[in-house]
Amino acid sequence: MKLVGFYAKDNRQDTEYIPRRRRRRNWRPLLVLVVFLAIVGILIWAVTSLVRWHNSRVTEPIELEYIGDIPIYEEYMPENSPGRPGQKRLVEWIVIHETDNFSPTADAAAHAAFLCSLGPDDDPRSWHYTVDDHQIYHHLPDDEAAYHASDKLNPHGGNLNGIGIEMCVNEGGDYEKTLENTVQLTAKLMIEYSLKSKDVQTHQHFSSWDKPCPAKLLEAERWDEFLSRVESARDELIEAEREAERRAQAREDSILPGFLYDLLHHENSET
Repeated sequence: MKLVGFYAKDNRQDTEYIPRRRRRRNWRPLLVLVVFLAIVGILIWAVTSLVRWHNSRVTEPIELEYIGDIPIYEEYMPENSPGRPGQKRLVEWIVIHETDNFSPTADAAAHAAFLCSLGPDDDPRSWHYTVDDHQIYHHLPDDEAAYHASDKLNPHGGNLNGIGIEMCVNEGGDYEKTLENTVQLTAKLMIEYSLKSKDVQTHQHFSSWDKPCPAKLLEAERWDEFLSRVESARDELIEAEREAERRAQAREDSILPGFLYDLLHHENSET
């Protein structure tokens, strides 16, 4: 027994003591999760900020006096009119209408007078331009919303973000000339507000009940023709503006005095 105990004691003494290593905690997955959540948070903030910025943009309105030789008369609706919400917005659309008023006297001036006469008990209605065969009336600044597209003030809708143009169809009026004047006005507005052909739409496009407007144009299946004419007019206006810029630069670069340059290039400038 003593012998066994002796050897057992010696064995315990000869065994080397190895301390147990403390297990290190792996923080890498937690760090990856924190970085991931931070990136997601930044992306959500960036997208939200971009949406808010986009929705808060407001168009800088233009004031046109003529489209070619057609005068544009500015006769704004009263600020307290039920048809003038006064909400500033970004122009995203041009919305084409027809008045459906066939009275011989229902020209652009008559519609301007009608809009200005609306009282607090009248239904809210408004648009930006009325076009007939010899004149155009401007009823609201282009940067204000109006009630013409039958879609309330829905975001990115015809009312909130569209310029409403009404074409007169009064008896005795020249509808083809009215149509051409509308083509030229639409083309000019497209240039000024950087709009494309897809941004020119009918009232029917926005109407929840598919209102057939502009009725005469749609019934005759001439909408594609209208858009094609607008595109051509826009291209011609752009080219005319570029040519005017080239002539202005040539005049500035000329060694001739301005009055003498104008005299020598009088025929070209008229052309």
